[in-house]
Amino acid sequence: MNDKNFNSILLVAIVFTAILVIGIHFIPDKKLILLPDATARVYLLTQPLPDGTPSSEWTNDAHTAWKCTNPENYRIDYFPCAVTLDLSKTADTGMDLSNYEQFILHLNYSGSANKVRIAIRNFSPVYSKTSDNNSTKFNAIQIHTSELNKENHIALSAFAAADWWLSQYNIPLSRSAPEMENALVITIDFGEPIPPGVHTFSIDKLELQGEWLHIEHWYLAILCAWMLGIFIYAIKRLLELHAQTKYDIQIINQLSNTNEQLKQETDKFRRLSTVDPLTQLYNRFGIDQIIASLSGNSYLQVPNSPHYALLVIDIDHFKRINDQRGHDTGDLVLQHIAKTIQHNLRAGDYVGRWGGEEFVVIMPGANKKAAMMIAELIREAIASSQCCPEKPLAISASFGVSERRTDEDFASCFKRADNALYKAKEQGRNCSVYAEDNL
Repeated sequence: MNDKNFNSILLVAIVFTAILVIGIHFIPDKKLILLPDATARVYLLTQPLPDGTPSSEWTNDAHTAWKCTNPENYRIDYFPCAVTLDLSKTADTGMDLSNYEQFILHLNYSGSANKVRIAIRNFSPVYSKTSDNNSTKFNAIQIHTSELNKENHIALSAFAAADWWLSQYNIPLSRSAPEMENALVITIDFGEPIPPGVHTFSIDKLELQGEWLHIEHWYLAILCAWMLGIFIYAIKRLLELHAQTKYDIQIINQLSNTNEQLKQETDKFRRLSTVDPLTQLYNRFGIDQIIASLSGNSYLQVPNSPHYALLVIDIDHFKRINDQRGHDTGDLVLQHIAKTIQHNLRAGDYVGRWGGEEFVVIMPGANKKAAMMIAELIREAIASSQCCPEKPLAISASFGVSERRTDEDFASCFKRADNALYKAKEQGRNCSVYAEDNL
């Protein structure tokens, strides 16, 4: 990169950074509108009064307005006048409200009560049980009725876990802070004895508001991006200098070597790039080359390749072997398995070490029956053999088998075989499972 190009890129980066710094202030806040919303599940707590009329009833079809009637001389520990907004998906799964900063409420009220309570119930497996609805954390705030009949912006940090709830469930100080990561319901009630009379409510707005990204986090990300860019540029320059130095040395060496020496070195590195040094099988790159040669294209694309079957083999409990007998024994097991697989393959089949204790066999022209037969032949040969004669070790392997579909690429065929391998593991290992069409 010459100085002119570098200066152009630097100028573009500076301008783009300035746009990012300024643009964050123009990003609108994220909102979660709860009411009015025709899809919201809203419930009204009510029960019959002595005269048969309900204690609470909706006053509109949208279920955003209701009234409560508390007769004179009617005594009850908790008068049923509460609205619940259900946020739950299941009995223990709700909505994460912790990423919002403000609770926006426009609640209209008419009546003689002094306060209205807003509560958010949060479910946590640490202290909540699905069999006890009251065990969800009671995060609440009380609003004086004189502050209603207008839009209120309430910080979620103003909510606090109720003292009675903390005491009832013996919650430690470390868990006493309000939590809203899994809110199940939002309730609106009085939170204190309700005075006699008629109390009417209507909700014009109930929503949550917050920033998509905190400004300090945004600025930190920009700073990190610049630091990363400087680091990448420095590494790139070092690599270029290193590459140039290495290139100069290679040129000098090439002038002093014969063409035959160059050919030998080329063949040596070509083999190292495609062969696993431990098992002497193909490595991943070697398998890639085989698939490319079969299909005339990279296996990452959909090839017009001939028919083949695929075996994915995984040694059972290989980690246990390494842990109990050491990695030297583990290497011997890998070499033993590699030889056993090679010995039981057909002419023209390919086998490679995919990584770790996993092997891949490509069987050109094989169908399901032939592939399963070879898989079982190899599996039985492994299970009946013993590695390390001086200290015998019984080993086994699990097999996933797939047959390439028409116009299917290698990656998809491999994924189906790998899924079948997982099923073999789930079925107790030391077995072969074929990848059915629905896998």
